[in-house]
Order: sequence, then C-alpha cells, then structure tokens
Amino acid sequence: MKNQNSPDIVMIEEHNFGSHAQHWNLLSAQPEQDVPKWLGMALDSPVMPMGICECEDDMDQAFWLIQGPEKSPIQLNQIIHVEQNKPKALKTAFPSFEGPYKFNATIDRIITSNSDTQAVLQLKVNANTIIYAFDSLYSVNHGHYQKDQIYQVQLNAWAYELETVADNETIVVDDPASIKHHRALNAILAEHNGVAPENLQELINAWQPQTPEDEEPVTVDFSKMVAYLYGETIGQEDEAWFQGNIVGKTSMRFMEQDYTLYDVTLVLEDNLPATLIRIATKDDLYKNFEIGQYIRGNLWIQVNIYAKNTNN
Repeated sequence: MKNQNSPDIVMIEEHNFGSHAQHWNLLSAQPEQDVPKWLGMALDSPVMPMGICECEDDMDQAFWLIQGPEKSPIQLNQIIHVEQNKPKALKTAFPSFEGPYKFNATIDRIITSNSDTQAVLQLKVNANTIIYAFDSLYSVNHGHYQKDQIYQVQLNAWAYELETVADNETIVVDDPASIKHHRALNAILAEHNGVAPENLQELINAWQPQTPEDEEPVTVDFSKMVAYLYGETIGQEDEAWFQGNIVGKTSMRFMEQDYTLYDVTLVLEDNLPATLIRIATKDDLYKNFEIGQYIRGNLWIQVNIYAKNTNN
C-alpha cells in the first residue's frame, strides 16, 4: 500500500519497539494466565475499527485489527496476519482505552517496521509542541496518513509510576552561566510582553547583569511546573516522563478490577490551550491523588486517530 505523500518514515527492527509484556503487567499480576483468556473473550464480542478508512477496501488486507470486548472501557487489541481472507497468526496484542480530549495535530514522522503492525508517531500539536505516542490504529491507518494533513487526535496513557509533587519544591541554581541565562530570559520576556522575540538567543548572549542582585543564585520553584519529556530510545519515545496538574478524576471497571482515571495537563504553552491527557492506573498506591494536585511519573502514551480535520 504505497503512499506518495506520506510523512517522513523511519524504519527500525520490530524488537526495538520493546515488548508489550510490561504493558500487560499494568493490567494483571498474572498476565500469562489472564491475557490469553481475555483475548478469547474479546473475540467472542469483537469490534473491527476502521480508523480514518472510509470503507473496508481502504484497509490493509494483510491484517485484521480486532478489538474487544465490545463496549468495554478497555479494549484488547489483536493484530492478526491474514492470507486469502483467513487468519493465519497473531502478530501482536496490546490494551488501549479512549479519553475525552481531542485536538488537532499533524504527523511529522512515523517510526515503524517492515511489519506495518506497530508505529510511534511524532505529533506536532502546535509550533512549539511535539508529542510522541504509540498509534493504536496504525495497522488500519498506515496507508493513508498524509504529510501536512491536520488530524483529530486523542491521547491517553497508562501509568507505570506516579507521585505527588511537594509544595514549594525548589532548587537553587548557583552556576554563573545558568544564573545569567535565567536572569536574561526573564528580563527579555518582560521587555517583550511575555512573547519571545525571534532573536531571543542573540539577546540572551548579549545581556549583561545590571545590579549585584542579578549575579546572585536563583531559586527555582518546580512545585507548579508542567513538563513532558519523551523517551530517548528510538521506537520507544512513547515511554515518557511528565509532571502536570490534575484537572479531572473519574474511574472505570474492567475484568472486576477498578481503575482510577486522572485527566492531567501534559503540555502548557503560553497563550495556547493546554494539552490534556487521560491517565489510567489500577494501582492502589496511586488512587488517592486529588484534583488540583501536581503529580509526576512515567507513562506509556497512546494515540487514537479516527478523523481528519476537514476545516484546514
């Protein structure tokens, strides 16, 4: 399925994506027993999503993407290799769910393998924001992604670890170069009404301290910071670290287990809407955070893409 106007594609070996075993561990203490049983239950009540495909003929005939159980808050995804319209082998399986927050993004880069069953997308949310996410619908969408096309995307994430951020958590910066950079940046932004000028770095380099206080150590408050760092390993950029504030809290139930859902701010840019993501955890250690608190931790970020933005 050739696509002449595809986003940039980076090909890697399948094993470089890592194993979904660690993801199943987030749902079960004994995945080797539970997951085969769950996948069988999913096949008893299946859904075959089409993603952005308009009809079945648009879909890759070499694979079936089967989700289930139908109407379950957590979907068990199975990608099955097909020959002559007959299932031949299970290629991979992973859990997913959906959140309520949709926003516009372009796909700048696709990190995938020759199997066409898995991919991590580099999503450009705005001029300043890049987010990496595992594409839950790649096996059906991959032949149709277009460069510069704006898509409606929805992010969600599974939490590996979470913790609260202590109030008034600070660090003291005493390196002279870092002090100068911090003081210069604040001074320049103040002069430009909070908007970074195009020659920002040039102005920072030219800035000089005006008073003795400008050279004193800087205390930086991290307790109210929103931050997102994607993974450093190619093919595993969807394994991320974040810090953000909780703006919503709900729950869901799956296979007789309760999951806590946190809606958090993943990215916050000046003068732009916040990028929100829904995070799921069933760990009792992480169920008592409250709306308004800042939390941080490690996530596996997924994206679902069902539509183009027809207004662009």
